[in-house]
Amino acid sequence: IALTGCLRATVAAVKRRSVPFPTANTTSALRRARPAQRAAMGSAKEYHDRRGVSVPLWLVLCILGGGALVLFMPTGPATHANVREKEPSNLEQLRLELDREIASLGSQSVVDTSKHNAASTLLAALPKKKYKKSKQEKAEDEPWKSQLEPLWGLKHNPSADVVMALGFGYSQREFARFVSTLRRTEYKGDIVLAAGPPEKFKRGVVEYLRGEGVLAYQFSYECVKAKKGRRLLMTPAGCILTNWYKDGDKRSPRPLAISRYEMYRTWLSYYEPTSWGIVFDFRDTFFQRDPFTLVDRSSKAPNLHLFAENRQVKRVGNCIFNSGWLRCWGKETPKKFANNSVVCSGSTMGSVPALKRYTERMVKEMDKMKCHATPARTESDQGYHNYLYDTGELAKLPGVRVTHHEQGHGIVNTIGAMNGFRVPKHMKGPLDTHWKIKDKDGWILDYNGERSAVVHQWDRFHSECVRHIDRLADDYMRKKLAAA
Repeated sequence: IALTGCLRATVAAVKRRSVPFPTANTTSALRRARPAQRAAMGSAKEYHDRRGVSVPLWLVLCILGGGALVLFMPTGPATHANVREKEPSNLEQLRLELDREIASLGSQSVVDTSKHNAASTLLAALPKKKYKKSKQEKAEDEPWKSQLEPLWGLKHNPSADVVMALGFGYSQREFARFVSTLRRTEYKGDIVLAAGPPEKFKRGVVEYLRGEGVLAYQFSYECVKAKKGRRLLMTPAGCILTNWYKDGDKRSPRPLAISRYEMYRTWLSYYEPTSWGIVFDFRDTFFQRDPFTLVDRSSKAPNLHLFAENRQVKRVGNCIFNSGWLRCWGKETPKKFANNSVVCSGSTMGSVPALKRYTERMVKEMDKMKCHATPARTESDQGYHNYLYDTGELAKLPGVRVTHHEQGHGIVNTIGAMNGFRVPKHMKGPLDTHWKIKDKDGWILDYNGERSAVVHQWDRFHSECVRHIDRLADDYMRKKLAAA
């Protein structure tokens, strides 16, 4: 408005000071008057020197005011229709781009860990909307609720990745071989253990687990004694979980190796669909790299990973244990899958939704078949694991894209069968000189020469591995204490 007023005033002033367009008569009169004017006024320079340049004050104010308005004027028309608050940046799009970047790095044969860590750090720093479960998710999780909580007031991190295991009755050193080697890889996610009641912990275990932020559950159990019993984990007669469920354990006695799948499903309820997890045997597993940095999380990649034992020395058909476990589904079943690799139930990795479906399906088959209660007393969970994979049942689960990795070619390197007591002597030998998967510094390698992320069943090569494992665990603790 002010600028318009100034313009109008300028136009009016021009009109007041303007002269009529010269005609023929006025032109001749002007020509006669010019010499007299020049003599009276002097030169143009003298005239301006005497008078100076005169600029009206109102014109100066108009120009300055108009310039200020132009400077601060919006770039578009200032109408009520297009004046709105600034839209926030699209964080979700950035998050998806970072997820794709991490997935592409993880799928490479040689991972650039610096790029991966940078992308992961940036992704973790982004503000994240709190995840809310749908009614369907809540209904699916409800039957698996436990009345127990982690010890020492620790809590699950719903957006974190998670490593889960049944590990109880062990010494601090044995816990460190699992937990400290994992933490040494700079893994920042959750570690959840069914560790038994604290009063049964061995010396130093409470302080160690609490110091490492391990989510330890103090589950208790009662086992039925059998005439030909075995270790508690594999007790054929079975055990009841006495404090896991609020309304009591409704299932019949079963080996703890089977009960742990119920525990896995309970823990998975705490995590968001974007998280990933791994379930492990505890005592014979150690870590050399963070396994979660190596997995492809893209939407079309497998989201349930199984890991096989060495098929050169062990297959379903030539292993009396694995073929025996499969006979629970009939005598012909092991023959049908005789040439298949043995997939080990001691390590399974997947997205949280896929692991939920997997653990539910395992428990359902266990409840149905009860192989541990048959005359054969098939107490192992590995029979169920192989049966559901080999028959395609796992592949039928909604949203699950399952695959298996041969020994030495996946995130988990399962080496135990290579030193099995039934393996012919000419096929056995040291990890370094015979199998060529151990370097001069003690690192266990995949067949492509890279360090294995996770090594399972290392205890079958105890003398070749234990010093390396303890060195990794001790190195982590030394650095942690030095930084404290």
